[in-house]
Amino acid sequence: MKRIDSLSFLRFIAAFIVIMFHYGGKTQLAKAASPLITSGSQIVSIFFVLTGFVLMVAYYHRENSKISDFYIARVARITPVYWIALAMIIHWTYNATSTMNGWKATLLNFTFLQAWLPPYPLSLNYPGWALSVEVFFYLIFPFVLWAIKKSNISWKNLAILALLLYFATQATLMTLFRSGFYAGFPSVSHDLMFYFPLVHLCSFILGVSGGYIYVTNMDKFNQRGIAPTFLLIFSLLLNFHLLQFPDSLPRIAGVPLVFGASFYSLPFLLLILSLAYSRNIITRALSLPVLVSLGEISYSLYIFQLPFYIFYTGHFSNYLTVNLGMSQDVDFFVFLFLLILVAIISFYLIEKPIRKFILDIHQKMITKKVIAAQP
Repeated sequence: MKRIDSLSFLRFIAAFIVIMFHYGGKTQLAKAASPLITSGSQIVSIFFVLTGFVLMVAYYHRENSKISDFYIARVARITPVYWIALAMIIHWTYNATSTMNGWKATLLNFTFLQAWLPPYPLSLNYPGWALSVEVFFYLIFPFVLWAIKKSNISWKNLAILALLLYFATQATLMTLFRSGFYAGFPSVSHDLMFYFPLVHLCSFILGVSGGYIYVTNMDKFNQRGIAPTFLLIFSLLLNFHLLQFPDSLPRIAGVPLVFGASFYSLPFLLLILSLAYSRNIITRALSLPVLVSLGEISYSLYIFQLPFYIFYTGHFSNYLTVNLGMSQDVDFFVFLFLLILVAIISFYLIEKPIRKFILDIHQKMITKKVIAAQP
């Protein structure tokens, strides 16, 4: 099935906002465009929604697809650069006496289990906690897809179930927050409420339900006209408002909301569906090859941000700011530019070649088994 190119650039935007949140908070751009531009903890949910949506679109119509093929494809996609980034962090920061950087943290990070066990979600390469969550989604997706096909559930009923899970998750988190369970950051309660994979399951299932809406109503998507354009503009403005003015909803609701725990996944899904629904100048612009390419490198951009930041600050940052007198803004954008170059190099020299190598080996093994089984 043809991919929806206009969605690809969303990953780059999300990765950029996460990087701004981690390292660009003191820049003039952050001061001028906050809190939207530094809403990294909130924007991560869009990765989880996109994962559910894209997997459903990619695999729903595949017949006789083996679960082993799916898992091998996921391993080939995420593990090479993830393990390289992890090895770099271990080399520079490993301390056997440190809880966050010791052998337990190394084992949990290597096996993508760090988000399940406090206090380890942010250990070693801390952006990797999101990959720990993503791997959980990859593991359950074939069974979710099987259940959807087996039950022959309608897209409306699946959407209702997804919404119920979303609201139940948010109600539970708000109850825990108001009950005094939450002890702030850092704490076990923070790890459980913001990084625990089950907290973000609602985002993934919302994405799956959105993908199901798309694959079962494809003739109604990719539409021109006023209505699709209006919906897209509305969803863009809604997401902008919610991220830029986060205090507006708690004032209306009268209760505190847990924004960093998949709260934004519902408006993010609306944005994704509106992009798939629309065919206009906005979607054409987002489908430009250069923007699609930036979306493709976003995984390397995201996972290498910390190891490259350690390398950059150790070798370049002080020289630029002290010796050359550059501002923090220039220093950050030099870092960002070089990080994007690293991500481009990683995508074309590591991600794609190693993925192809793994998939080729897997295909050769399948071919050998087929040949051996022939009489």
